[in-house]
Amino acid sequence: MTTKRRGTAFFAVLAAGALTLAACGSDDDGEEPGANRSESEEPAQSEGTIPGSTITVAVNEDYTAYNDDTATGNGTWNTLINNGIKLDFWSYGADGSVVREEDFGTYELVSEDPLTVEYTINDEAVWSDGTPIDCDDILLEWAALSGTMVDAAGENIFNSASNNGYELIEKPECAAGDKEFTAVYSQPYIDWELIFQGGSNPAHIAAQQGGLTEEELITAIQNDDIAALTPVAEFWNNGWQFNPGELPDPTLIPSSGPYLLTDWVAGQSITLTANPDFYGPPPPTETIVLRVLDGAQQVAALQNGEVDVINPSNPTVDTMSQLESMGDQIELITGGNLTWSHIDFQMGPGRPFEQLEVRQAFAKCVPRELIVENLVRPANPDAVVQDLREFFPVDEDYEAAREAAFPADMYGEQDIAGAQELLTQAGVTQPLEVVLMHADDPVRNDLAALTKDACDQAGFNVVDFTPPDWGQRITADVGSYDAVMFGWAGSGNIASGQSLYVSDGDQNPYGYSNPRVDELWDQVVSSADREAARELLVEMETELWNDVFSIPLYTNANVVAVAAGIEGVEVNAAQTGVTFNMDEWVPAQS
Repeated sequence: MTTKRRGTAFFAVLAAGALTLAACGSDDDGEEPGANRSESEEPAQSEGTIPGSTITVAVNEDYTAYNDDTATGNGTWNTLINNGIKLDFWSYGADGSVVREEDFGTYELVSEDPLTVEYTINDEAVWSDGTPIDCDDILLEWAALSGTMVDAAGENIFNSASNNGYELIEKPECAAGDKEFTAVYSQPYIDWELIFQGGSNPAHIAAQQGGLTEEELITAIQNDDIAALTPVAEFWNNGWQFNPGELPDPTLIPSSGPYLLTDWVAGQSITLTANPDFYGPPPPTETIVLRVLDGAQQVAALQNGEVDVINPSNPTVDTMSQLESMGDQIELITGGNLTWSHIDFQMGPGRPFEQLEVRQAFAKCVPRELIVENLVRPANPDAVVQDLREFFPVDEDYEAAREAAFPADMYGEQDIAGAQELLTQAGVTQPLEVVLMHADDPVRNDLAALTKDACDQAGFNVVDFTPPDWGQRITADVGSYDAVMFGWAGSGNIASGQSLYVSDGDQNPYGYSNPRVDELWDQVVSSADREAARELLVEMETELWNDVFSIPLYTNANVVAVAAGIEGVEVNAAQTGVTFNMDEWVPAQS
């Protein structure tokens, strides 16, 4: 399961290797940093949808939520399906950069002081039930994600995954049926382009389920009528969260995108069918089937013709060997990645990693180069040890940032003797037991074994811990582990990293606090200059290494295998996964 940080900063959970990340790389052209889809390179496509055509793609996890803006619904396992049934103002392109979806609408930065963005939804944009996408959808998105709808107990009635960015926006002014609105910010915001989706959740359905008309919903939001909005929020929080295989009433889940969710077999498959009323170009493939298969099953399924596309989240040596043996039967595609693996520490009072010297010792003993050599380079020969957290080897400025922020003399090479000395300084006189939690999958198990072998020599006793609910334990059961090994799946979003590191951040359950880091993130998020913001991040990286907040390991290999003859499938570096452009996939011609 993979977790993500999309536009807003989300803390979700990923299984075979990734969770969320604040990445870098974005086009910086002043007012309009995103590319327009109409200007992007398009794959070869057939005219219209090919009747009876089907492409089957493997996914690691089952579907759980139509609304992936909630704290429980946020996760790449849902995004892989929602990529097809929702269209928004923007998306992440293959390289992780922002792509403007002009079939849905347009937006323009019209002022930097105050930061002001004007949005226009396409006149033809409608939900698949025929309801126009307009003012009520925008107002509900703002109300749900701004954190402003608070009850008498001081609790937000919407269980949103994050409020990043939205909390800075004045309540948009619009009336029923309006296709235009303006976002005015109280201060500059570095990732303004990643705010407002538009087609994420149908307000008319939430209103109806909460006992309101669309007009009454708009009025309730405009008047901060918490009593009227509470039933709407209850549906927004829970009504679009599902038990596996329980296909909701189609009237509750209209599509704003090129596909409809039409079938769901628990633990086996999710079926999407071309939306006949889609206002954009029709997708070439009529049916996309998402088969739920764990990583160990995917290569065999591709070889047997059960699936046409796989994107294993953490490919092993055996995975690559099997794929390469398939020869012309498949096309093997590799590319950049913004998903990275790391080890985080619990630092609270009385914990083994409370002392800095103990964290330093663990950072010295983890065999990072050996891990990359054994587990990553077989799939990505160019893989290197990753030494930073908010800069990635694919970034143009990675090496400069690394030279400035990474203490290579301390952690550039594994140092068992140095780790032993640090444990002695910390007063450790016998093997120090530390519980290392991670997902139970081949790559993570091998990684943990390499770590235990090395760090036990330094004076630790690493206890391997692979509970099935490890992801939930990261925040809900922090006492059950001392360190956790997982990954963040990311994007070109800068601001989303804030809650990972700041004191009491939503994604910082580790007891970490550094006032300078808090201050730097405040400056980054409120910066109007992405280049200046990245200079601040270099200083932040320095602070994180001074504290040994975590141990970055490597950027995950990114491999897609496609059955021969299928066109349009690409590797996606961001958190949206291989299905990000399923509407462009062209089936093999018979």
